[in-house]
Amino acid sequence: GGVVALAACGIGLKKAKEETHPKVLECRDLILASVVHACQDHSQRVRYYATESMFNVVKVIPTLAVQHFFILFEILRSLYADVDVDVRSGAELLDKKLKEVIVGAINSGSFSADSCVSIFARFVFMCADFARFVYIRNKATKRLTLTWLQELNEKLIGTPVLEFLHLFLSGIFAMIADPNISIRQSALAFLQSVLPKLLNDNEAFDDDGVKVDFDKLIQSLVTTLEHPDPFVRKVAMYWMCRIAKTYMGESTNGNETKPNPASMSVRNSLPHVLPGILLSIGDTFHTKASTKDSFLPDQTTHSLAEQTNFCLQQAVRRDGRAYASHLDGFLVALREELDSPGHAQPTAVERKQYRMDVTADGTGIESTGWFRASKDTNGEKQITKSRLCALEWITVLYESVVPDVLKAEFAREFISPIIHQLVDNPPEIVIFKSLEVLANITVPVNGERKYGQSRSNPSLSSLSSGQPAKDDDKDVLEDTSERPMTNSDIVYALEILGRNRRQSKSRDREVFSAIIQLHASNHQLLADLARVIQFMCTLQPPEFVFVSFAVELDSFVRKSLLVNGISGVTDEEGSDALMQSKNSQALSADLNFVSSFVQQMSHVLLSTEEAKDLRDLLKDCIGRRSEAERDKRRTKLFHILLYSFSHNLVVSVSLSLWAGAFKSASTFLQRIDPLDIDLEFLLELDQMVELLERPLFRHFHLRMLQSDLHEGGEGSGTMLVRTLKLLLMIVPQSACYKILRDRIVTVSRFRQSALVRPQKTNDVKSSEQDPWIFASRVLDVRKLHCDVRWQAIRSESLETVETPTSHVEGSDRLQWLGYSDQEEELKDKIRLLEESENLSAGLTTNGTKDDYHHLDQRTGESKNFTPNKNGEEPDVEWKAYW
Repeated sequence: GGVVALAACGIGLKKAKEETHPKVLECRDLILASVVHACQDHSQRVRYYATESMFNVVKVIPTLAVQHFFILFEILRSLYADVDVDVRSGAELLDKKLKEVIVGAINSGSFSADSCVSIFARFVFMCADFARFVYIRNKATKRLTLTWLQELNEKLIGTPVLEFLHLFLSGIFAMIADPNISIRQSALAFLQSVLPKLLNDNEAFDDDGVKVDFDKLIQSLVTTLEHPDPFVRKVAMYWMCRIAKTYMGESTNGNETKPNPASMSVRNSLPHVLPGILLSIGDTFHTKASTKDSFLPDQTTHSLAEQTNFCLQQAVRRDGRAYASHLDGFLVALREELDSPGHAQPTAVERKQYRMDVTADGTGIESTGWFRASKDTNGEKQITKSRLCALEWITVLYESVVPDVLKAEFAREFISPIIHQLVDNPPEIVIFKSLEVLANITVPVNGERKYGQSRSNPSLSSLSSGQPAKDDDKDVLEDTSERPMTNSDIVYALEILGRNRRQSKSRDREVFSAIIQLHASNHQLLADLARVIQFMCTLQPPEFVFVSFAVELDSFVRKSLLVNGISGVTDEEGSDALMQSKNSQALSADLNFVSSFVQQMSHVLLSTEEAKDLRDLLKDCIGRRSEAERDKRRTKLFHILLYSFSHNLVVSVSLSLWAGAFKSASTFLQRIDPLDIDLEFLLELDQMVELLERPLFRHFHLRMLQSDLHEGGEGSGTMLVRTLKLLLMIVPQSACYKILRDRIVTVSRFRQSALVRPQKTNDVKSSEQDPWIFASRVLDVRKLHCDVRWQAIRSESLETVETPTSHVEGSDRLQWLGYSDQEEELKDKIRLLEESENLSAGLTTNGTKDDYHHLDQRTGESKNFTPNKNGEEPDVEWKAYW
């Protein structure tokens, strides 16, 4: 009765004038305060009549509702969630009347939208962040807030809600994932109603005083794209797609449009959009057939992300220079994607009610939300699409945005990340796309700034300087007199390429150095190295690819020798011996890696179609060379490759046989070290013999039947047969041995029986030093391998290695023979040599008792005897003397 009377008093005060009755305002405030207090009573009947009284007060005194809106909305929120049905129905009527009053006040200018929208943003945030605000979990508050936002968006003059949209947009998206269907529908309806207003021409926004913060809106969308619910991600991606097409797409009439503040804001936010695109383009979630998706049933998050990505790339290609100031943001986003370990986000299954994931045994409640992660995630498929998109963006930025003067530095920023993402063993399409991008961004262009050679902090790229060896590492690896790894020799050898093919070379060899370093740290990737090299030969000239790998392998070995240099084991400190053992094992591992690497290179060279151009250049480049400039370049190319291929003996033999360097091959095979002959070597030799029997070496078979003018030359058939005989002596008796033996026996019988006329060719008679130049390099490298292998074996032994401080070579032998020093041995050798010469000349032998210690006691003078020329018996005195 009291609250009804208060409502009647309020109706009576409706016509009272404030000028004639000064206490009217005070009475109105007291009436409102009493009714508000009654709305919180414990009695349901009292709350119902208080709600009815509140409706009448708001209806007759709307200014009072506008003045105390925050109090009224808080009371309305509690009544809206009341347990009594009558109270809730009365709250709905009160809610409609209060909306009518507030909307009218805002449109008339007596009330500002700034004063009421902020409170809705607060409640949206609290409803969305239910992990922190547990008391806002009830669905009534969420539904009430959404209805108010929908009412303000539809009935207010202008678009004042858009100015505060960034404050509660992420909360509205979170409500789409609510278990209650009515809340989901209300949140989706609000988003669909506010998006067209956001996409209208916003040139008049500044004139009307409405400023849409697109930066924060896009930031909220990017954050929402990481939501675990697939439907939320789909709606957020739809928003992103519509915004990108509206503000960054081409104009419909084809004319160039003047950028407005909205489009400029979206353009400036593009580096922040890119991470969301990369994340969503790998979203492979599809709705089950049993579930009807009313929102864009024919679209998925992946398809929407592809449309957005295409639109953004077209905008960047069209207005590339306008994005040059945002290169740092692009670099951070792309490096973050490439440096990620490769684990995609867990997708969610269909929406379930809260805690429907509880099983009978009580497990499955670790995930406190309504969603749960799907166990059958397509992580590999997701990461593949994201990586491909990131690699495509690198090419787009390099071609359209990066200035020519910065292209070299931009490419260097991505060489290491692109190479090292291959450590996760991605699919072939990612590997090939990565190599294609590297080939595109490493080609030099006119006007680019030269990158400085000297750096304070040496990195991986310092290995690819391409400079000749410094003075510090001259003694690390014993070189021949002619080292072909200088820049001048490399340039001279690669000038054999045509002008068009020469333009596709990289500006440096940093990519090849990074690939070597990657495989050196991850030996399991060596199994796929041949496919990598094979694909690289399709992107760049195979001559450049193989020369670059050869040069960088030589640099890798030299760096390893400098780091793990072995100078002898000392017994003074145990730590020195331990360090020596570790260095020996590390150096041995590096040399074994280089041996495996060049084996893969040799496989690509001799058995793939992509390396056919290089194979044709090297064919008989030593055995059939002339004084022509092209043949000199071919010889230099062979020398460069042999310089690194010598780390694998079988590879060196196969390369020498293909190039016609038969004499060089026989030279270093004659001096093979026993430590080189192990099981791995024999298996590789077996494969090489099988390769020699293929049609690829048909010219090789015919060469054995020819008789050249210079039988001791490099390309002669005699040297070829001699090399094969040496291989036959090394190969164990197996199927490979029988094949090679039958080949040699057949050729030998033919050469003995047939009359072969020497072939007249244009060969240049090579000097005796030329084969030794090639063979000495192989011998030096094999000696290094054997020494390191022996030291590694000794380092694993339990026996301590004793190294005397001073030891004269051969002292043990001198002591066993009875000599005191080498001088005494030398005198005795000279005396024996003189006696031998006297005997050979028919002279007499003078014996002295001083030379024999056992004759020291014999007295008398020594007697001289001459040979008996008449054949008579010697006298008795002669017999007695002996």
